[in-house]
Amino acid sequence: MRQDAGLFAVCAVAAALLLAGAWRASGVGALPTPEEDVTKLVKPTLSYRSLEGYEIRLIDWDGENDRLWLGDGKARFSGGAVWTPDGKRAAAVVYDGGYAPYVLDLETRSAQNMLRWLPRTGGDYIHAAWSPDGIWLTLIDGRRITNTILHADIYKVNAINGKHVRVTKFPKLNPSYPVWSPDGKRLAFYGLNEPKENGGSVDSEVYTVNADGSNLVNLTNHTAWDFVRSWSPDGKKIVFRSWRSVLDGAEPKNVPDLYMMNPDGSDVDRLTFSAALEFDASWSPDSQWIVYSTSSKPADTDNPADEGIYRLRVATKEVQLIKRVQARNVAWVMAGKSRFLSVDPAGKKKAQWGAVKAAGGSENNPAPQDNGE
Repeated sequence: MRQDAGLFAVCAVAAALLLAGAWRASGVGALPTPEEDVTKLVKPTLSYRSLEGYEIRLIDWDGENDRLWLGDGKARFSGGAVWTPDGKRAAAVVYDGGYAPYVLDLETRSAQNMLRWLPRTGGDYIHAAWSPDGIWLTLIDGRRITNTILHADIYKVNAINGKHVRVTKFPKLNPSYPVWSPDGKRLAFYGLNEPKENGGSVDSEVYTVNADGSNLVNLTNHTAWDFVRSWSPDGKKIVFRSWRSVLDGAEPKNVPDLYMMNPDGSDVDRLTFSAALEFDASWSPDSQWIVYSTSSKPADTDNPADEGIYRLRVATKEVQLIKRVQARNVAWVMAGKSRFLSVDPAGKKKAQWGAVKAAGGSENNPAPQDNGE
């Protein structure tokens, strides 16, 4: 019995060493080892990229239990962690002398550097986002054409078999920050008009395209700069960040606000009215809440805005502070039981979110059985 126990201990140590190494894929960039098994989460949880250190942190929905999840103090992150709706994978873009998008399999505790499959175009792959079925990872490939002109396109890579597809081929429109519709049929992104040699982009608009890059539609078509942020899980709304309140003369402040609109660009509704700079915005799985981060207006030293992570109840536009912290890329962690349960912040009721439905299969959005299910 002792001999069997000793053999088991040796095997366990060996497995642990192999497991630790698996979190560090070869190639450009070094992925730190995650500090926590998120498949065991039992409370609604958020992730965010800390500006106070090179790390991605986790925090409970109520602002408690703020802790390190990914970071070693060396490798930096372009964006935070992004999570598949089925809770099986996460992705993060790491910078360590070059940009490398990694996919972490949360069940097998292994990691893959997507650069092993993606074409080397001379650019960098950033702005990761997952398809609803958790199979395709979209990325922005940004390439410098001259000292003043950049060009970008959307690529998607299959996290299972490595197949990659160039989604967009727009000669004068540079897409950024792609987000998927919950049915997996469309992508929303913001596009920058190609800068001229003498500098400056003309405008930034929110667009949608089919998942194969066809049927480009301009949703915003406004003189203000508009930046897409996220698509609601029920498919009914898109949140975007805009400077239009400044151009409309609505308030004497030179900062953007969060807005939402229908997926066809209609029914634009302003969500935030603070003196802070709102950044990312992520929907709760039940489409009832939006979480986002803010920073103080740089020039507003007499009346600085509160910096931190906030939640907004969509129905009432009520804003609640989660925590004062320097944060970016706040996202809902879709792993463990955290993606099934919602606790009302006021402690008055509990509600079941239920599982997020997987999208149907198609050529551009393979069915879940492609994942061996």
